[in-house]
Amino acid sequence: MIYLVKNSLRLLLRNKWFLFFLLVTPALSALILSIKMEHTVYSDTTDNTVISELREYSERAVYAGNTSACIIKVYDASGTELSDYVLQQIADTGMFSICRCDANGFTPEEIQVIAKKDAYEDRAAILLYLQENFDEAVLNGEPEQGVTLYSVSEDERQELFVEELTVVTGRIAQVQAMTGADAGEVMEFLDDVREKLPKAKRINYAVAESVEMTQKQVNQHTQIGYALAFVTLGFLFCGVCVAHSVIEENNNKVFTRIMLTKATVREYFLSKFVMAFMITNMQTLVLAVCLALIPGLDVGISFVSFLVVIFLLGLITSTLSLLMGVLIGDIMSSNYAVFAVWSISALLSGLYFPLDNTTAALKTISYLMPQRWFMDASKLLIVGDKSAFPVLLCVTAAYLIVIISVGGVGLKIKRYE
Repeated sequence: MIYLVKNSLRLLLRNKWFLFFLLVTPALSALILSIKMEHTVYSDTTDNTVISELREYSERAVYAGNTSACIIKVYDASGTELSDYVLQQIADTGMFSICRCDANGFTPEEIQVIAKKDAYEDRAAILLYLQENFDEAVLNGEPEQGVTLYSVSEDERQELFVEELTVVTGRIAQVQAMTGADAGEVMEFLDDVREKLPKAKRINYAVAESVEMTQKQVNQHTQIGYALAFVTLGFLFCGVCVAHSVIEENNNKVFTRIMLTKATVREYFLSKFVMAFMITNMQTLVLAVCLALIPGLDVGISFVSFLVVIFLLGLITSTLSLLMGVLIGDIMSSNYAVFAVWSISALLSGLYFPLDNTTAALKTISYLMPQRWFMDASKLLIVGDKSAFPVLLCVTAAYLIVIISVGGVGLKIKRYE
């Protein structure tokens, strides 16, 4: 069997496509991990009461806001402490996600044109325009003179927002009428009253699949997903390159000549599985070298732990592609099949975007994909939960048992045919 492994490895290293996937895909994965980027498609679950600041009025509130709350896009032409106070009071309720852009210098007519466009292109429930005279209007008890509200959806929470806005501005006007204080003193008075109120005690119960991460950890987890997509592609096609050698040896009667020696069928296919194990080690080593060359790289997981995750995932995907290629028995068909498996599994496993808000059926299907388990494990490792390693070992063993069992039955059927 050692001779079979050496001969297969020598032939494999002459394959230019094998060398391409062996060297290029780990390098691309390392490059993705080295890029610093913000992923606003995720929301930071640690604090949903922070006002999201939009860089410009054309930026979409649906991408920056919390989609589980009622999104309010605010065109703030006032830009005062009082307008910030009112918006923060509304955001603190937790029911509304406030996304604010600077509208200073825009006329009401221009804001109306912008709001009409956002009504079709954005997904905010309400568009709110705070005029330049907002402070004066609120302190005089006439907030409607400084606020323009555009209702652009059928969200029933709009009535709650209008009621909350009326209560907050009315409270400010009431205090100002009683004390005659300016806006700053009114806000200080209301804050003092609020501090003296009894505080609600919030208790978080552990819920399955709920892991809270900071925005930095969310960015790291997202980039790990992109990196796993590329490195999985490399593992699959390197594994199918081993299958190509099996197909060619069968077509060229090399397999028949090997069977005339003392080697058995079991030893022959075992040597191919050893090859899958070896190329997994080789790709993991190449990735380790690429990551070591990037100064200051921080993926949220220790270097060794990340390589273990990559190795175990590579072992599953390499073995899977090897057996797929052998069972299909045609080089081009096996290439198409492996690419289809990679595309569908990466999409359904959440490597590109989260599946938290999808249907229960789609979530169930996603757990049939090995990448999903490794994405969940990487999330646990990022937050410092070491229980991910026993899970990964069990998952890897389970997938290998299923793949080898199904592959063994398939090979027997294929031989009989």
